[in-house]
Amino acid sequence: MAETIAIVGAVSGAVGAAAGVVQAASQAKPIFWDPPMDEVEEIHDALNAAVRALSSIRKDFMNEVERNKMKAPSETYMEWINRAVEIEKQVKFSVDEYGKHSKEESSFWFPSSSYFKEEMIKMYKKVTNLLNEGNQIRDKILVDQPPETVLKRRGPDINKFETLRKPLEQILDLLEKDNVKGIRIHGTVGIGKTTIMLNLNNHEQVAKKFDIVIWLTVSKEGSKKNLSREHLQQAIVQRMEIKMEGASNADKVARRIFKELKGKKYLLLLDDVKEDLNLNEIGIPESNNGCKIVLTTRLRQVCSSMVDRVIKVTYLSLDEAWKMFQDVLGSPKLIANQKIRKLAWRVCKECSGLPLLIEKVANTFRLKNTEYLWSDGLDSWRMWPEKECQGIREMYKLLKFCYDDLDDDTYKKCFLYGALYPEDSDINTDYLLECWAAEDLLGNDDCATKESIMIGHLILSRLKNVSLLEEGKNDNRVTMHKFIRQVALYISEDEPDCKYLVKTSKALRRPPDEKSWSEKKRISLGDNKLDWLPDSPNCSLLSSLFLQKNSALDMIPALFFEHMKNLRVLDLSDTGIKLLPSSLSILIRLKILYLNNCKHLVELPSDIIELVHLEALDIQGSGVDNIPPHIEKLICLKRLRASFATKSGNENASQEVHFNYNIISKLSKLEELVIDVKSPEQWSIAVVENIIKEVAALQELKSLKFSFSDKVVDVIEVAPMTLRISVPKATILLSFIESSSWKDVQSISSFEFYIGCQNSEPPQIPDFFRYDKYVKYSNSVGSNSPILRVLAEADGFELVNHKDIKQLSDLGIASMNKVQGCLIESCDEIETIVDAVDSAVLPNLEHLYIKNLPKLESICKGPMQPGSLTKLTTLHLTSCQMMVKIFPPGVIQQLNEIQYLKIEKCQEIEEIIAESDAAGNLNVLPKLKELILLDMKKLSGVCTIESLEWGSLEKVEIFKCPVLLVLPFNKDNAAKLETIEAEKQWWEAFPCGEVKERLRKFCTLRS
Repeated sequence: MAETIAIVGAVSGAVGAAAGVVQAASQAKPIFWDPPMDEVEEIHDALNAAVRALSSIRKDFMNEVERNKMKAPSETYMEWINRAVEIEKQVKFSVDEYGKHSKEESSFWFPSSSYFKEEMIKMYKKVTNLLNEGNQIRDKILVDQPPETVLKRRGPDINKFETLRKPLEQILDLLEKDNVKGIRIHGTVGIGKTTIMLNLNNHEQVAKKFDIVIWLTVSKEGSKKNLSREHLQQAIVQRMEIKMEGASNADKVARRIFKELKGKKYLLLLDDVKEDLNLNEIGIPESNNGCKIVLTTRLRQVCSSMVDRVIKVTYLSLDEAWKMFQDVLGSPKLIANQKIRKLAWRVCKECSGLPLLIEKVANTFRLKNTEYLWSDGLDSWRMWPEKECQGIREMYKLLKFCYDDLDDDTYKKCFLYGALYPEDSDINTDYLLECWAAEDLLGNDDCATKESIMIGHLILSRLKNVSLLEEGKNDNRVTMHKFIRQVALYISEDEPDCKYLVKTSKALRRPPDEKSWSEKKRISLGDNKLDWLPDSPNCSLLSSLFLQKNSALDMIPALFFEHMKNLRVLDLSDTGIKLLPSSLSILIRLKILYLNNCKHLVELPSDIIELVHLEALDIQGSGVDNIPPHIEKLICLKRLRASFATKSGNENASQEVHFNYNIISKLSKLEELVIDVKSPEQWSIAVVENIIKEVAALQELKSLKFSFSDKVVDVIEVAPMTLRISVPKATILLSFIESSSWKDVQSISSFEFYIGCQNSEPPQIPDFFRYDKYVKYSNSVGSNSPILRVLAEADGFELVNHKDIKQLSDLGIASMNKVQGCLIESCDEIETIVDAVDSAVLPNLEHLYIKNLPKLESICKGPMQPGSLTKLTTLHLTSCQMMVKIFPPGVIQQLNEIQYLKIEKCQEIEEIIAESDAAGNLNVLPKLKELILLDMKKLSGVCTIESLEWGSLEKVEIFKCPVLLVLPFNKDNAAKLETIEAEKQWWEAFPCGEVKERLRKFCTLRS
C-alpha cells in the first residue's frame, strides 16, 4: 500500500510539471506490483495522473515542432507520438468503461474488479514506459530537413513559344528513356538554353521522377575557365545540405558527395558548360537506376563522352519574337498607338529572334512613351556599332567574352574577317578559307596548300563549335548571326590589325567619302546600289576589298587601284562592270579575284598577266566565253572556275567551240578546276573527253568539276589519296582512268565513283563514312568492264534504278568479294539478290539495304555455298511488295551474325521466320539485337514457335502492324529485352495475359 501511494504521489506531482515527472520517472526505478483487490481505485487515479502527464509532454513536444519550421520531426519522435496518442485513447476508453460499470456494480453482468485492475496496471506500465522514452528522445525530436527534391527557380514561361517549348518537350521525353543518360542543349549566346533548363527544373514531371534535382551553374561571366572542382563540390554540398566538419580536401568531399548520392535517383542540371567535366572527381556516381544529366553549352562538342542526345536551340520566328517583345513591354496601351506599334515592330526585327536580346531591348524601350522617343531609340539602335547603345551592353559583354575565350589570335582574326560579308550572307566556306589563306591568316606564303586547308577547316570547326558561326543552307555554307556580326564589327574597331570600313546592305548610291578609305586594311561595300567609285583613293594598307552585289556599278575608274599595291582579295562579283581598269596591273600581290556573275564583262585584259601571285580566278557566270590564252602566264594559279555557253546564233557549231582546252595542261600548279558548260547535250560527251585529256596531265589537281547541261563530272582528291568522280556514263570513267595517273585502281587508297547519277546525287547508304572505296551506279542497263573493274576493289556499293538485271550476280558477283555495305534501290526487274552459284556469295557483306524492288521474291534462290553472307549483321527491307518469305528455306541457318533486322512496307509478308526454319533449331538468330517491323498489314507473327531463343534481343519496334497480336517473347527466352516501341492503339488491342504483363514495363507507347 505504501509503494502504491508513493507511485501515485509521484505521478500526481508530475501533472503540474510534466518535464519534472519524466525526469523523476526516468530516475526512479520502474515498480510493478500486483495490488490487492480493494486498491483498484488508487490504480485508477494513478493511471489518470500518468496519462495526463503523458498528454502534457506530448503537447509540449508538438508545440516545439510547430515552432521550428526549419527542421523536420524525427522518425523516432513520430513513432513515439503515434504510440502516445494511441495509449491515450485506450486509457480513456478503459477509464470510461470502469466508471460506467462501477455504478452498476450490483448488475449481474458487471465484470469483476480484478479484470479492471489487471487492465489498468498493463496500461499504467505502458504509460510510464512512454514517459521514460519521452525523456530519452527530448533531444531527438527535431532533425535537419532533407533537401527538397527540387528548388524552384525563377524563369520566364515558354509555353507560348514553340521554338523553346519543343526542345523542352523533347528533353522530357528523353528523360523517360532508359538508354539516354546525358542530354546536351546547344546553341549560341542568348538563344534561350538556360531558359529551357529553368522550365525543365520547375516541371512537375521532373519532381515526380527524381529523388533530387541538382542545378550547377558551371561557368561564370568574366571567368576564363570553368569553376574549379572545389567550387562545384561546395555548390553540391550546399544544395544537399551536407554537414562537413572542419576543413576537408577535395577527395574527402568527393567521397562524402558520392556516399550521399549513391542509390539516389538524381537529375544533374549543368548550366553553361565550356569544357569537359570529370564528374567522378567531383563525387557524382555513375548509376543505372535512372539518373540523368542535362547540360547547356554554346560548344557543340563539349562533354561528348557523357552525352547520348543533342538538342539544338534555334532562333525565334518573327511571330514568336514579336509576341515575346510585347510580353516584355507589358503594356498593350503603349503600342496601341499605330505609329509606335510600327516602330516597335522594327525594333523587334532588329533583335533577329534572339530571346535575351529581345528581353534587354524591350526592357529599355518600355520606358519610352512617345513616338519621338521610340523613333530616336530605333535610330540609336541602328547606329551600330555604338558602345553605349542601351539594351545591348550586357549582350555585348557576353559575346565579347566568347570572343576573348578563343585565346588564339588566328581564330579571332578569322572570326572578325567573317563580318566583312553582308548581313544574313550564306558564306561559301571554300571561298572564305581561300580569303583567309590569301590574307596569311592560315600561315605565311610558304605554307603548303594542304596544310593551310587543314588549318582553315580546324578554325572553321572551332568557330562553329563555339556558336560564333553557324551551319548555312548546305554543307559548304556558314552564316554569322546578325547580332554576332555587329559585335564582331564593334570589336574590330579596337583591334589594330583590323581597321575596317564596312557599309553593307544599306542601299548606298554614293560610296563613303574618300577620306574614310585611308588607313583601312579591309573595306566591304557589298550589297548596295553604288553606281560610281572614287577616282584613286589612298589605300596603301588595304588587303581586302569587297564590292560584290552592286549591280549598278558598271565602270571602275582607270586609276582606282593605283594606291592599293598591298591588295590581296578583290571581290567584284555580281557587279555591272564591262571592263577592268588599266590600274589592275598594279595589284601584283593580288591572290584572289572574283568576277563571277559579271555578265557584261566579256574579256579579261591582257595585262592580267601582271598578277603574278594570283592563285584563284573565278569567272563563272561572266560574259567571258572561253579560257583566255594569256592566263597561262599566271604561274601561281591554283584555282580556276569558269562557265561557258555557245555564242548567240551559233548553237550547233560544236566544232568551233573548244574553250582553249590546250591552256588547261599548261597551268601546272592548278589544284582546282570548275567548268560549267551551258551547251546542247549532244556534244557533252565529246567536250568531256577533250577536257579529260588535258586534265590528266595535271599532277597537282585536287578538285575537278565539270557540269555539262544536266551531266556532271566531279573529281576530288583529298590527302593522302582520295579520288571522287561523277560521270554520266561508265565509258567516261574508263576513259579518265586510262588517261590519267590513276590507271591502277588497286593503288588508290580511297575513291568514290558516281556513274549515271543526276546532279551529283549524294550517297544514300547509311553510315557512308565507313567505306573508303565506294561506287554508286545509277540509271543504267547491263554491265560493263569499268564497273567490274572498280567493283572488284569497292567496299561500299549502291545500285540505283538499274533497268534490266534480275539478280546482283548479273553484274558479275565475283567482282564483289570485298563489298561490306550494299544498297539496292528502285531496280524494277530484280527478282532475287543472288542466284545459286558455285562459289561463296558476298562473303564480306555486313550491311544490306533493299528498297523499292517491286519484283523481289527472295534474298536468294537455291542453296548458298558455305561462306555466303556469313558476315551479314544488318538487313533492311523496304517496299518489296512481292516478297512473301524473307528467308528462303535453309538460308537463315547461315545468317548467324545478323544483329539488326528491319522490315518495312512489305505488304505480303505474314511471318518473319518460318516454322520449318525454326524447327529443331531454337537459336535461329542468336545475335539479333534490334527488330523493327513497320507498316505491314498482313504480318500476323514473328514465329509460331514460342520456345525460340532470343538471347541477344534488346529492342523491338512495331508500328502499323494491326494483326500482329502474338509475340514470342517471355522472361525465359528474351532476358535482355529492354525496350518495345509501339502505338497505343496496338498495345490496347494486344491480348491480356502473362506475355502482356511481362512486356508492359518495356513499352514506350506513341499515339
